[in-house]
Amino acid sequence: MPAAGPGWPPVLVAEDLLEQGVVAAFSSRAGGLGRPPHQSLNLGLHVGDDVRTVLANRRRTATVLGLAGLPWATVRQVHSAAAVAASRDRLGQGPPEAKPALAEADALVTAEAGLVLAVLAADCVPVLLVDPAGRVVAAVHAGWRGLAAGVVEAAAAGFTRAGGDPAGPATVALVGPAIGPCCYEVGAEVRGAVATRYPGAAATTRAGRPSLDLAAGTAEALRRSGFERVRVAGECTFDHPERFFSHRRDGATGRQAGLVALAPPEAGPR
Repeated sequence: MPAAGPGWPPVLVAEDLLEQGVVAAFSSRAGGLGRPPHQSLNLGLHVGDDVRTVLANRRRTATVLGLAGLPWATVRQVHSAAAVAASRDRLGQGPPEAKPALAEADALVTAEAGLVLAVLAADCVPVLLVDPAGRVVAAVHAGWRGLAAGVVEAAAAGFTRAGGDPAGPATVALVGPAIGPCCYEVGAEVRGAVATRYPGAAATTRAGRPSLDLAAGTAEALRRSGFERVRVAGECTFDHPERFFSHRRDGATGRQAGLVALAPPEAGPR
C-alpha cells in the first residue's frame, strides 16, 4: 500500500491507472474515526455505526484519493447478478458521499467522469473493471451467491454495453482483498454451487476442510468474460484483523470498499 500522510488512511491504489485518468483503489480498516466494533475506517452506512462518523470516513478516503466532493454511486447489495448503469442524473439528494442507493444490485457501470462507484465488503470480493481508453469503469461486489449467480458476467456485459472493451490493451480487472481459501470453510452445497461453475474456486482450509477461493473463482469468471489482464490482491481479510474488516471473523463489524472513478481533469492523487 502506498504511504499516506499523517492522519490519512492507507489505500491500495492501482498507481499506473492514475496516469491514465482513472482512480481505482481498495480501502482498508486503518486510518479512520470509528469505534469498536467498527474501528476505524468503516465506510458502510448499513452496519449500525454512527452516520456522522461513516461520512467523515468516506470524506477522508475521497480526499486521499483526490476525489473530495465527488458524488458516490452505490447500490443495495443483495448478493445478486444485477448490474446497473450509474450517472449523476440518477442520483438523489444528499451529501456527495451519501446519495441514496441506485437500486438493489451488486455491480455498477459508468462512462461518466467525476462519479465514484463504490462497493462495500467485509470478506466478499470487491472487483474493479477499468478501460482507460474507452473511458468506462465498473465496480462489482462478488460473494459466493453473486458469483454463482453470474454477477461477474453481468458486470462484464454492462461494461461492454457502455463502450468498454474487456480485451482492450489497456483494460484491467482488479480483484481486491477478500476472505481466502485458508479461512473460508463452507458446506458441500455452497462449495458445489460455486465450484461447479468455476472449478478453480474449490479449495481447502489450512485444517484440510472444504472451502472456497472466492478470488480465484472471480478471476476465472473475469477471464471467461474476456478480461485478459486480471490482477488479484491476494490478501485474506480474515487473516489480517489490523488491516481488514471480516464478517466471518468478527460478526458485527465495518466495511471496506472498492472505489473507482474516471477522474475529472482537476482531480489527482493526494
